[in-house]
Amino acid sequence: MNPKYNIIGEILFSKSLNEIKEQLKLLRKDEFNSLDRIIIKQDVMDDYPYVDGVGSKLIEIQKIINNAGISNCFILFVTPNQDISNEIEFITKFYSVDSNAIEFQLINGSYEKSINQYPDTACQMVWNHLYVGTDGNVNPCCVADHRFPLINIKDISMDNQNHYSDQIRNDMLQGYRHRACSPCYEREDKGIPSLRLPYKPEKLKTGIQSLDIRLNNVCNFKCRMCSEYFSSAIQQETIDLYGKDSLLGFEKISLDRTSKKIRNQRLEKILPLITTDIQNIYFAGGEPLITEEHYHILDHLVNINNTDLQITYNTNLSMLSYKKSNSIDKWKQFSNVTVFASIDASDAVAEYVRHGTVWNDIIANIHTIKKHVPHVKLKVTSTVSCLTIENLIHLQNKWIGQELFSDNDFRITVLTDPNFLSPAVLPQHHKERLRAIIQKHIQRFANTELARQWQNVLQLMDNNDYTFALDDFTHRMKVLDEHRQESFVQIFPEFEDLYIK
Repeated sequence: MNPKYNIIGEILFSKSLNEIKEQLKLLRKDEFNSLDRIIIKQDVMDDYPYVDGVGSKLIEIQKIINNAGISNCFILFVTPNQDISNEIEFITKFYSVDSNAIEFQLINGSYEKSINQYPDTACQMVWNHLYVGTDGNVNPCCVADHRFPLINIKDISMDNQNHYSDQIRNDMLQGYRHRACSPCYEREDKGIPSLRLPYKPEKLKTGIQSLDIRLNNVCNFKCRMCSEYFSSAIQQETIDLYGKDSLLGFEKISLDRTSKKIRNQRLEKILPLITTDIQNIYFAGGEPLITEEHYHILDHLVNINNTDLQITYNTNLSMLSYKKSNSIDKWKQFSNVTVFASIDASDAVAEYVRHGTVWNDIIANIHTIKKHVPHVKLKVTSTVSCLTIENLIHLQNKWIGQELFSDNDFRITVLTDPNFLSPAVLPQHHKERLRAIIQKHIQRFANTELARQWQNVLQLMDNNDYTFALDDFTHRMKVLDEHRQESFVQIFPEFEDLYIK
């Protein structure tokens, strides 16, 4: 060990994440001497689930260091891993909130990195689907980690429109996982169904048949579980809170607004790909119903006489028109439209969790769609966080009882990221209370798809412990409450102990 350092503590890599978090909290100081170091000693192998990634526990430790408020400058990672320089460069770029990298020191020892292979990793989306993110980057699909794009839309042409995925396809067929697809794999590892579609080569048509278009992040909402990548309103809020050059969290999203010129260039790249061969288009955002490009694409589909394709939306349902364009009028020209309204809760809880919501407007827009375009299949998709479980169950019971929606009209997805809003972040006494509520709801809708989805929520909550992220939860709620002039305790008195520390 370098004798010049003042070693103030040593943590073994083999300890649990909660133990590492607690040790770092104990070793944290308000002021560190420049020679102070906390040693993290790698005494066991890390796990490598991705062919293009790094050790999974090293990533989680970097996140814990971020949340502990300790600069990477005061961490010394001691390891026999000869590739540690590349791994630390990776986590600094993608997971650290500190521009400084963790210092490392190599020691003698055996360390043979082995990339995991799995019996089933392929997804048909990589073969016949095009996803365009709000920054113009192309990813395998909408739930892929957008920090690891395959290409940018500006680099796609009619000649190479599907060849950019060749490497990820080849790796998948050999049983390797790619970091971009980690959200699905992580859900499957937790025993939760993912959106990954089975790869059946005998039935698979190559070439782009489906599009998922998010041409910009224009959005009028600031949802607590969302980020600057998907919301221009959150983008502006981050600038207001931390300044134009700030980096919020490890995503390191640019806070520069996408210019009108760039937006038009992206649209020009997309339109030639929208042919009569396209079988379905999925619009999300941002908020697609207040995005000008969305209406241009609908007009293009009408012009090429492709109006019987499947068009699907994910919308906050706050507005049904933009400038001179009206969604209701446009939808009358298409035979197969499905609208998924992103509604996680009702009334004051909805207005808190999805800031910008005016609950009465949501109700009015639901009735407008059902009255004026009854052929449009209107459904409710909900992201279940620790904050919305109880209210969402009440809302589902109410709307099903009123026959406004059936149980088949609801689709729920349990939140895993950000982990500080996941149901798994809750301490046991809160889990016990909510478990009873969820189980009663499951019993009421036994043998339905809705009951199965709630069973997934229960499974994630019971089988995972994210309490290491509670400090992050409290900090984030307080920062946003102060800025938005809201009150967490007023809306969620049952969670007061999580807020008042």
